[in-house]
Amino acid sequence: MSYPLMNSVIELFHISKSFSGKKALTDVSLKFYQGEIHSLVGENGAGKSTLVHIISGLIKPDDGYLNINGRNWSSVNFAAAAREGITIIQQDLKLPHRATIAEYIFMGREPLKFGVVRFNIMLDQTRKLLADLNLPFSPHDIIGHLNLAHRRMIAITRAVALNPSVLILDEATTQFSSTDEDRFLNLLELLRKKDKCLIHISHKLDEVMNISDRISVLRNGRLVVSEPSTDLSRDDLIAHMIGRQEPRVYFWKPHFPSTDSVLKIKNLSFRKKLKNLSFEVKRGEVVGLAGLVGSGRTTLAKLLFGMYKPTQGTISLNGERVNFGSPQEARTHGLSLVSDNRHRFGIFKRQSVGFNLTLNILNHISRWTVIRKHNEQAVISDSLERFWLSWLTPNRTVSTLSGGIQQKIAFACSTTRMPQVLIVDEPTKEIDIIGQKDIFSIINNLARQGVSII
Repeated sequence: MSYPLMNSVIELFHISKSFSGKKALTDVSLKFYQGEIHSLVGENGAGKSTLVHIISGLIKPDDGYLNINGRNWSSVNFAAAAREGITIIQQDLKLPHRATIAEYIFMGREPLKFGVVRFNIMLDQTRKLLADLNLPFSPHDIIGHLNLAHRRMIAITRAVALNPSVLILDEATTQFSSTDEDRFLNLLELLRKKDKCLIHISHKLDEVMNISDRISVLRNGRLVVSEPSTDLSRDDLIAHMIGRQEPRVYFWKPHFPSTDSVLKIKNLSFRKKLKNLSFEVKRGEVVGLAGLVGSGRTTLAKLLFGMYKPTQGTISLNGERVNFGSPQEARTHGLSLVSDNRHRFGIFKRQSVGFNLTLNILNHISRWTVIRKHNEQAVISDSLERFWLSWLTPNRTVSTLSGGIQQKIAFACSTTRMPQVLIVDEPTKEIDIIGQKDIFSIINNLARQGVSII
């Protein structure tokens, strides 16, 4: 790996930020250079997303200032950041699924002649751009037909078309296959060679070690270390992230589930996505389903939870055939789902943590339609404690939390009432190495209490 050009494009000076009285960042000073891949790592809630949101103009710091391209800013808004060449690719992509790649690349800036869109120019320039980035797509490809990894690559392609100097990638390789991840990382390396400054947030420490020129570690909102990647080991990163040498370790004692069949699937099919699936889940058993993105795992989860109806086959719960017409009906029968898309099916980002944790159990904490505050507070406290989130205030707005913390909240929302069957689709998505162990421990404990888990 070659050393980057030592021209700083962004400098942060004593940046601090609080939400609801809780410090998200404290006195962070940091430099980002042209022609480098600079990775930010840390536990969920360490302040990584807050930091890049300040850089990209999505939120304002409480204290400190930024220097961008030699100019000082007390804060920068999103439009000003874009003018300065800063682009962010966020975790939850919202691309126009019906548009072609060429239409998306030029959306809002279509080449015109006498008021008529010049499609040939759009196609030619898109074709050249894709070739320059070594991406195997056609300008005619429909966005909605691409998998998540390919959509992220196209989002970067659109950003590159605007010639940014800084590209921020927040958990960009989540849920990628190994092939797509390699192609994506090769794309980042190509952009680095074009002298772009790439700010990369990831919980994949091996990936961080492999592609980074520089790595900065945040812990509890403070910058702990910022060093060339060659000066840090994977163990160093973990120690800096958690403040000690070894993470929490959970010992998985042998656990033998009951012989009672709780959920039984027979010859289940759904359109062209699922075909003749048959399996059963016993009480207290954890059944793992593996496959590439698009292989049908998420479709099966939604089907079992009443979001889709099977075109063939049967589902039996405790020996009785069921045909859920809605997620609410599935919940009534004791099923719960942790979706892989928490923004659409898991949480309300604009509401508080407490609102989300109690939404599914209002009838259990209310009397005569009036919420009993002591019951509500007990449920919230218990849920936060089980997920090692006791530091969170219940009135904190979910959108102000990092992606990993939001994922923990989504998981907690699905287990405020003990389900018979818990379906978890990518439960550790965007969660750091310590949080992953926490989730595995919770899954193990739920299984020991007799919950059947897919």
